[in-house]
Amino acid sequence: FIGKSYVITYIQLKFQSPRPESFAIYKRTNENSDWEPYQFYSGDCIGIYNRPNGGVITYENETVALCTDEFSDISPLSGGNVAFSTLESRPNAYNFDYSEELKKWVTATDIKITLNRINTYGDDVFGDPKVLRSYYYAISDLAIGGRCKCNGHASECIPYEDSNFEIKYRCNCHHNTDGLDCEKCKPFYNKKPWLPAD
Repeated sequence: FIGKSYVITYIQLKFQSPRPESFAIYKRTNENSDWEPYQFYSGDCIGIYNRPNGGVITYENETVALCTDEFSDISPLSGGNVAFSTLESRPNAYNFDYSEELKKWVTATDIKITLNRINTYGDDVFGDPKVLRSYYYAISDLAIGGRCKCNGHASECIPYEDSNFEIKYRCNCHHNTDGLDCEKCKPFYNKKPWLPAD
């Protein structure tokens, strides 16, 4: 994404190669923030990511990235899909409008996929470099679903040209709000404090 906050609903990967044994999805909320984990996938969650396999999402940990071995087996050899839904099984998903923590959880400006460990089907035990060089990663399709984050004060995002003449996007703000995400009041509209719209 290009410098604009989005509310991410899903991330879907389709692999041309076999799916990796270990891979992860990360997000960040602006170009200067640290990468935060969204989800881990591994046949060895403890060994690779120091997290237990599976886990139950509760109100206390609903904004914590979990690890699963669900998509880390050797089949299919091609065309395997991985779908991550940002709100699936999150207890406050049905009260999303009132959960500031979940609103932060689904907000991102950038998404990163790291492919950390390849499936070698046991060939790494023999250590033959010729055999190991025959393995590869290949993602044939990446789809990210979401919408512009406009705090309820816009129904669309529109392109604009920044000071470096790059095309970026901003919310088409209403209700006397302003900013890339309609995150503040317009100048001189200060009778009431800014609030997100419901």
